[in-house]
Amino acid sequence: MSQIMRKITLWRAISAVIFAAGLWATYLRFFAGWRAATNLSDGQPWGIWVGVATLCGVGLSAGGFAIAGAVYLLGMERYHAISRASVMIAFLGYLSVAAGYAWELGLPWNFWHPIVMWNRKSVLFEVVWCIMLYTTVLALEFSPALLEKIPHQRIRELALEWHHRILIGLVLIGVLLSSLHQSFLGGLFIIFKGKVYPLWYSNYQTTLFYLSAIPAGFAMVIIALYLCHRSLGVKLDLGILKDFSRVITPLLVIFGLFRFADLARQHAMEYLFLARSETFYFWLEMALFIVAPVVLLNLKKVRETPIGLYWASAITVMGFITHRINVSITALERATGTHYVPKWSELAVTIMLVATAVIAFRWAVLHLKIFPRVEPRTRWLAEPAEAD
Repeated sequence: MSQIMRKITLWRAISAVIFAAGLWATYLRFFAGWRAATNLSDGQPWGIWVGVATLCGVGLSAGGFAIAGAVYLLGMERYHAISRASVMIAFLGYLSVAAGYAWELGLPWNFWHPIVMWNRKSVLFEVVWCIMLYTTVLALEFSPALLEKIPHQRIRELALEWHHRILIGLVLIGVLLSSLHQSFLGGLFIIFKGKVYPLWYSNYQTTLFYLSAIPAGFAMVIIALYLCHRSLGVKLDLGILKDFSRVITPLLVIFGLFRFADLARQHAMEYLFLARSETFYFWLEMALFIVAPVVLLNLKKVRETPIGLYWASAITVMGFITHRINVSITALERATGTHYVPKWSELAVTIMLVATAVIAFRWAVLHLKIFPRVEPRTRWLAEPAEAD
């Protein structure tokens, strides 16, 4: 009994509660029905499962194709040590999105329909195909971590050699597919003209989705790397976090400038100061996703400490989530006359999927060769020329 009690830690207890709630919510979704499991309606058919599980899960995975492209296509070998981890973050993100569709659609056994039932006029058709193809590409990119575990030496060497030959092609295809997918998710909301609130409607929504995903993807990588170093004892050159923060700031500024220029072009600036709930959510999005991260990342005491970069990245991710929820939920409520608040079971499923991805990531870091075994630098912010 004492040994069992020692194995029951706080995080294991929290995980048990999360999975118990998620499994009960799953029962409600598949056996009690849509209305018993969600607060969705005909007026508001898309809720947190689309706004967070799909739109945010895909966007926060953008660091995978960006870092893989930088390493294997642009030759930035400095980031090779974290390329496998970034690909794994993207892979788990897309697996979570694919799994989330089971709850969203309710008929997971029909997943094969888009493969044979083509509707080329549907934006969702492109989205589904990009998810399937890019998830496959990510699985192949990540496969060396598993191939290295093959016990038979000759088979292992042949498998790794085969992967090495196709790696550049995989990365090229991955960059293309992910770029298309990040953009075309925004295309879903272009067709809602007249229903999307003016602060979030844009003919250039595909561009806005792409511009917002890349800094959020880098911020997600910073969070994951910091937690691996702090909690799992991974030896990393944490100067990489500072490099990524230098990229995030201009990308957020570009997104912000494009956002306001587009509002001016569409004559939507008058909506910025109306006494409406949408106004509050818009400025909350701006504060979390643009103002706060840009200010924090330009403060020396934040920029030059790992914990400072971690919290600045966490705020960036929160702002990104706010942006995607505003686009997919807040922006539609006035036109549809609904007020959507997710049911506990919707939240339980979403949290369970996130927890599953986190546990899988932790297991992979501990049991697979995700990071090279190198000694840490004595000064984590030292420039490459000053490393030794």
